[in-house]
Amino acid sequence: MLFSSLCNVSIVFGRAIQSLSKVGDELYFEPREDGLFLRSVNSSRSAYACFQFSPNFFDHYVDVSVQETEDEESFRCKIGMKSVMTVFRNLAALDKMVEKCRVSLNTSEDRLVFQMYCRHGIIKTHKLAFIECETLQAVCSKDLCPNKITSIPKLLCDAVLNFQANQEEITLIVRPDFLALQNYMEDNQDATKVMRTELTLSPDEFDQYQVGVDTDITFCLKELRTGLHPLLTSFLWIAFNLEMITSKSCVL
Repeated sequence: MLFSSLCNVSIVFGRAIQSLSKVGDELYFEPREDGLFLRSVNSSRSAYACFQFSPNFFDHYVDVSVQETEDEESFRCKIGMKSVMTVFRNLAALDKMVEKCRVSLNTSEDRLVFQMYCRHGIIKTHKLAFIECETLQAVCSKDLCPNKITSIPKLLCDAVLNFQANQEEITLIVRPDFLALQNYMEDNQDATKVMRTELTLSPDEFDQYQVGVDTDITFCLKELRTGLHPLLTSFLWIAFNLEMITSKSCVL
């Protein structure tokens, strides 16, 4: 067995998987001694997301993958996102029916086994095929970024609500005295025929606001919403680490 979790923990775990499903088509699954890592990346490799669950998050966690695979390196694999979403697609039903979720590794069949212990003694078992793979890791060092901004997720969630649902990209403008979000326009677009939306926030609205370099970064709004959504129900803070030189943005 890799881990087991009670119902309320399984819902949080399911929200993380749902969030990753909006990023990429594959779920990278890596149980380690310091916790479970779930990762995904989009097809163009422009967006990467990772959730780390510490062993204390689960009511029982055992990293037996090293012994089972008889390998010096820890076990890691990837699963088709459509397959794992069959387990966690309907979280409302899981919340009502499932009392415990148990995940185990079957190396002889190359299957990751999800068992849902439901009420009235019913056990639902899902055996998902996996492929062993290398560790998926983003090339981004947050310690080297000159700009560090921290806030509660609700502040940014409320900010992006001001943009149209079909808005594809937005530009984040970071200056020492303000942070602005505006919808992105192509250079050849007629500004008189496009609705412009811009929202400005002051540094006082953030828990931490450290800006060393003026930065303008344009990125996909859908991917930002994907990262913010699972944090709304948590007590976590969100931190932006921005670097203009490489035009990269790390959201942690």
